[in-house]
Amino acid sequence: DAGAAAATAAAMKARDLDGTIKFFGSTAEEQLVGKSVAVKAGVYRGLDAFVDWHPASGNSTSWGSGNAMYSVAFHFLGTDGHGGSPLETRSTQDAVTAMAMLTELLRESDLAHTARMHHAIRQTGQAPNVFPTLSSIWYYAREGSPARSKILMDKIVRCAEAAALATGTRVEHRIMGGVWNKLGNKRGAELMYANMTQLGAPTFSEADQRFGKALQRSNGSAETGFSSTISELRPPAPVFMGGGSTDVADISWQVPTISMGTAHQPGGTKNHSWHHTATAAANAGHVAMMAAAKYLAATTVDLLTQPTVLAEMKEEFDRRTSKIKWKSMLPDNYQLPLYEPPKWFLERTRQSWPPRGVKWPPRRIVSTETAPDLGPDLPPSNLPPLE
Repeated sequence: DAGAAAATAAAMKARDLDGTIKFFGSTAEEQLVGKSVAVKAGVYRGLDAFVDWHPASGNSTSWGSGNAMYSVAFHFLGTDGHGGSPLETRSTQDAVTAMAMLTELLRESDLAHTARMHHAIRQTGQAPNVFPTLSSIWYYAREGSPARSKILMDKIVRCAEAAALATGTRVEHRIMGGVWNKLGNKRGAELMYANMTQLGAPTFSEADQRFGKALQRSNGSAETGFSSTISELRPPAPVFMGGGSTDVADISWQVPTISMGTAHQPGGTKNHSWHHTATAAANAGHVAMMAAAKYLAATTVDLLTQPTVLAEMKEEFDRRTSKIKWKSMLPDNYQLPLYEPPKWFLERTRQSWPPRGVKWPPRRIVSTETAPDLGPDLPPSNLPPLE
């Protein structure tokens, strides 16, 4: 994206093109936080169009949608305990285990074909014989719209409350992020596709392809290497089956948005795997990113020089949003999930802490629970005394 912005700026200067090019970073993109917070703050207001790239296993563009998503962390608070004397313990590890089990039961009758639900236990016991006072589990609830995503997350919240009730623990939950489903732009995708086909697919060397096939072999995938073709532009499937989520989605409801991907990783390897990390540090990843920069820059120059196409994109955007009022899925009291970086990093990057507008330190989550009541003491041998 940075390369595309620089190339576009150079083209604007060389051709004396009137306009303004803006480059936006992508902080915490994988947690779907950065862009959604910036949208809520009005950072993207006033744009005519937005152009976006994401790594992929193919070279393609489309105007399809995705899933809206709520991201919520649950913290269970209990008491200390020891495996040798486990009575009178409020076990938070039992609580997160119970919640995970309850939400799995939702899959049978409460999840539509468009829904996705995932969790990760982020903090719990560190030794088999010690009960932790705090255990945390983090959930994503994806659905085809914000309303359906909220309904699914509400069910997950009830599972948390049930788990806390059953284990005698206390539960707190915090919204980590929330994004809409993406709004595509057909005319914009057509413009991007025209540039991709004219510029051609990324050209990978024989060494690049050997590298890609080796990654696929280690993953048990078909050894096809990196994609060297441009995928045909096709309309979205007539039946929406759900899928991934992105914080670009919130931008797409503010301004006509064009998204595209290039073959940054070989087919068959999984997102967020070490295979993708490896390609980012290899020549093949550089080739894919350079191709992406060319596609983005060429499309942006077209938007600057073809007002008719831009007007068509805006008309489509206005038509699709005319009956829908966008509202951020983040609450007004939303707190960014921040971690204070080390002092050396702040000094090297010439930053101060906390950032402007951030309250620090955040409220600590501390257990104040007491041991549960087992009832009145029993008499010896559990028998009444002889009279």
